[in-house]
Amino acid sequence: MPKMPVMNAVVEVLKSEGVDIAFGCPGAAILPLYKAMEEVGGIEHLIVRHEEGGTHMADGWARTTGKVGVAIGTSGPAGTNMITGLYTAIADSIPMIVITGQAATSKLHQEAFQAVDIVEIAKPVTKWAVQAKEAAQLPWIFR
Repeated sequence: MPKMPVMNAVVEVLKSEGVDIAFGCPGAAILPLYKAMEEVGGIEHLIVRHEEGGTHMADGWARTTGKVGVAIGTSGPAGTNMITGLYTAIADSIPMIVITGQAATSKLHQEAFQAVDIVEIAKPVTKWAVQAKEAAQLPWIFR
């Protein structure tokens, strides 16, 4: 079986689950996903001015189309900006996937640049919040 970059595999899994659009705000920690979306194709991306707006757009997309809404943000404050949209979605049982970048695990709780434990922050307003610890987990997480 030919090898595939892990972010390309994530895009392929999202496409196989019916995702054809994502709303987000690019940033350094999430650029590998954006590169894969460009290389693989098949998922349109709408750039938003603010991460919270991206989650509300994903929520609205899911409500109007019946498809899962996808919002993307980079690490740190971008993730925390997405919490209100997550709450809105879970309150009404709206299917949504929110993807953020993350600082290296070794940098969490070390006051490093944009190192926020977004999983713990998101748990109260999601059905499931997870941080991939290794690349091999990503296709399973997104399925």
